[in-house]
Order: sequence, then C-alpha cells, then structure tokens
Amino acid sequence: MRVLFVTPYLPAPPDFGGAIRMYALIREVAKAHEVTILSLAGPGDDPALTERELGTTIAVRVPWTGRQPPSAAKRLGQLRALFSPRSAQHRQMIHPALQSALDRLLREQPVDLVHFEFSLTALYRLPSDLPVVLDVHNVEHDLVRQIGRHGSVIRRWFNGIEWRKLRRDEIEAWRRASLCLATSVADSQVIEAATGRTAIVIPNGIDLERVPRRPLTLGRPERLVFVGTLRYWPNAEGVRFFVSRVLPLLRNKIPDVEFVAVGADPPAELAAMARAAGVRLVGRVPDPQPWLERAGIVVVPLLSGGGTRLKILEAFAAGRPVVSTRLGAAGLEVEDGVHLLLADSPEEFAQAVTRLVESPQLRESLVENAWRLVNQRYRWTTIGQRLLDTYDRLISGPRPGDERVEAAVHTD
Repeated sequence: MRVLFVTPYLPAPPDFGGAIRMYALIREVAKAHEVTILSLAGPGDDPALTERELGTTIAVRVPWTGRQPPSAAKRLGQLRALFSPRSAQHRQMIHPALQSALDRLLREQPVDLVHFEFSLTALYRLPSDLPVVLDVHNVEHDLVRQIGRHGSVIRRWFNGIEWRKLRRDEIEAWRRASLCLATSVADSQVIEAATGRTAIVIPNGIDLERVPRRPLTLGRPERLVFVGTLRYWPNAEGVRFFVSRVLPLLRNKIPDVEFVAVGADPPAELAAMARAAGVRLVGRVPDPQPWLERAGIVVVPLLSGGGTRLKILEAFAAGRPVVSTRLGAAGLEVEDGVHLLLADSPEEFAQAVTRLVESPQLRESLVENAWRLVNQRYRWTTIGQRLLDTYDRLISGPRPGDERVEAAVHTD
C-alpha cells in the first residue's frame, strides 16, 4: 500500500508531543507500506532528517510552524485572522504552496490512502475517491476555549473569538475525512457527536528502547521534575501553578525540595519565577532522559489541555513515580494509588508529593505497576499494528457484522 502522510510540521526530530506521535506512527506504517511525507517546514528545519529516518519527504517552506517559538509571523497571522471567518490555526496550517505540492504529487505518484496529521490539515483538497484518515491528536478548539479563561484581557478576548472559529474548522475537517482517529475515548466521543460517525481510538504510546527504565536510586526523592515544551500554554500554566501555589506548601514540609522544569522556549515570566530558591528552569535539551534519570518524582500539574500526555508515559517507562492532576492524566488507563497519585488542589498536590518523598515502598510500588502498564498497553509497536489493522479495514471495507468499523469507514 502507498500511504501519503500530510503533516503541519516535520516529524523529526521527535522531541515533543505531537512530533513524537507522528514520528512513531509513521515509522510503524513504514515497516509494512511505502510511505511519502508531505510537510510544512519552518526556518531552520531540516527535511533531510525526516527523510533519512522515515522515508521520502517533500517539504514546503513557510515562515512559521509548530516547531518554532511564537514569532512576528505567527502574531501577524493571528491579527489577520481576526478579520477572517477562518481560525488563526487555519491560516497557520493551510498554505496554497502545500496545496499545489499535494496536487502535483497526486498527479505524478498515485497513492492508496492519505493520512492527515492534526485536524485542520484535512481541509486540503483531495480527489473524492481517495480514502482519508485524519489523526486528530487533540480537540484543539476545546483546548483554546480552556486557555481563553486565563491570561491577559487581550488573550482572553482573542481566544474567545478563536475557539468558535476553530470549532467550525475542526468539525468541517472531521466530516471530510473517511475516518478520524482520537488519542482518547473522551476525544472520540466529541468527534462522534459532531460527525455522527465512529472515531477510532489510537492512543499515544512509548518506545521502551528509547526510554529505558533506570533505578530509582539514581534520583534524589526531593528532586521534582517536569518535562514539556514550555512555549505550549498548558505546560507553562502548569509550571506557574506549581511554583506559585504548590512549592511554597512543600517547602514547609520538605525544606530541601528542588523543582526542575525542562522544556523549550519558556516565556519570560517563567524565567523570572526560576530565580526563586530551589527552582531551576532548563530550556531546550537534546534528550530529556538524563533529567528523568536524576528525578525522584515527576510532576504533571496541568490545569488545561487535551488528548493524552506522553510525558506521563515517558515517566512510567523511565521508572519514575508520578504525581499528576486528574486532567493531566486524562485519557490514560491509570488508577490513582496504583500507577500514580492524582491531586488537583495545591494542598492535595503537596500532600501527594510528600507521601512519595517519605515512602520508598510507595515509590517502588507505583513504578512497578506503571512500567507493567506501559509494557502491556502502550508500546508503539502494538499501537502501530492497531493503526495498520484500521487501514486494512478502511481499504477493504467492513467485515459482515462489524458495526463499529462499518460506521467508521462511512464517507460523506
């Protein structure tokens, strides 16, 4: 089978959530089928890396993609979007140059299936007879709606307008696709309610060879680590919440507690907070594994977001106990007190961290159960096979009596 992936930024290097998912799934598909990748590429991006690691790659240069920190080009696009019926994300992802490259590629190189990454890419035009799979990643309009409740007056005003436009764009994209993929049951239900068709859950996963389990003794229990791209608003918001609301409570119980936030492009306000005692802000790193290795506990204090958190799966694989908000762990098949500790308020979060610092037995128990969970349910090889099976059913049609797949492969 010849599969064309259309991506809003290059999958390699797989150094943050969206890129990791794209990279892993494309790699699994490429083991069984012929793969071509058509992608937007921003300043400084290297398409040769993606081609070397995943397959034939055609890059269309644009001023900004999700790989770059916010820039004047992004802000100008957001300003122009205020005067358009389309969302700012539509302006960032839909480019005439990529449409031209897509048209030319399909004329010269017929494909059997097109796989779009992130909702709005499915708004590119295709021949009506081509099967289309859309990997939604997140319900983006709901994420923007959540973000719109916080921040400056201008940010709240802009996001209040943006999420409604984005919702229309996303639903249009979902309806165009032959089949939508979601990372969680909750997201699949949102898609199904909007389209009247089944969305298949293909969860996020982990590469246990890339993230090896390391002994807990390498990390000091009082060292708390957060890993995540800090230009991403929910991550930055979570770090602010932890430093301002949770850490002061912890210092009363654990005087030598240390908090380390690892992630690219932190906003200036986080840099200012990092000047506090016991707080360290680490920017972009080539590999977060050494930081996970030195962690005693991984914290995921997210207050907004969507999809499922790869950062929790990576902590599980690395053998590190996790404390997360319920929203941070949403969509994962985890149980409080078995695989991790869940806490939402500052007081609950501080209490959960304290329990772990004081109990080596609890740390070991959570780590063992969590590693077993990712090994059994969240390996990319297993998840990739699920995707390949979904392709086969879409191309060949539903089996008799398979009502779920019959609904999933219905096209407009």
